[in-house]
Amino acid sequence: MSATALATMPDDNQPEFELNADDDQHQEVFELEALSPDSSEALLQGELYLPEGNPEQPEVNPQIELDGMARPVYAVEVSGQQQLATRFQHADTLLDSLEAQGVEVHYQCREGYCGSCRTQLLEGEVHYQEEPMACIADDEILPCCCIPKTHLKIKID
Repeated sequence: MSATALATMPDDNQPEFELNADDDQHQEVFELEALSPDSSEALLQGELYLPEGNPEQPEVNPQIELDGMARPVYAVEVSGQQQLATRFQHADTLLDSLEAQGVEVHYQCREGYCGSCRTQLLEGEVHYQEEPMACIADDEILPCCCIPKTHLKIKID
């Protein structure tokens, strides 16, 4: 049995759809209701949200309270093509923190799938907010989806 869909616009500008089948006794007419522009159900995203601030600058009103304690600050020493001493405190991921402080890290997905940001961990420990899908060795980390648990020494090639 083959079927074809036929769409027409009647005079009241409301689309009418018909499903034509081989046998005529199974023809049905479907009508779609259009939302009016002033309807509360017609929610459209009017603008794209892009963060304006630096992720390593403290927020005036942090979203997460740590029982009255300030977030810990971890030193991150970068070696390789760049020799830098940075810190991690307020960013969501290690990659965000490194980028905000001028460290160039190659990346693509930012979610642990591709492994492009694979970095050698020389010292320290990290915590993965989401378990990465990319394969990493015991001495490697994916900065796009981890945060430091201790001070770190990393090597970026």
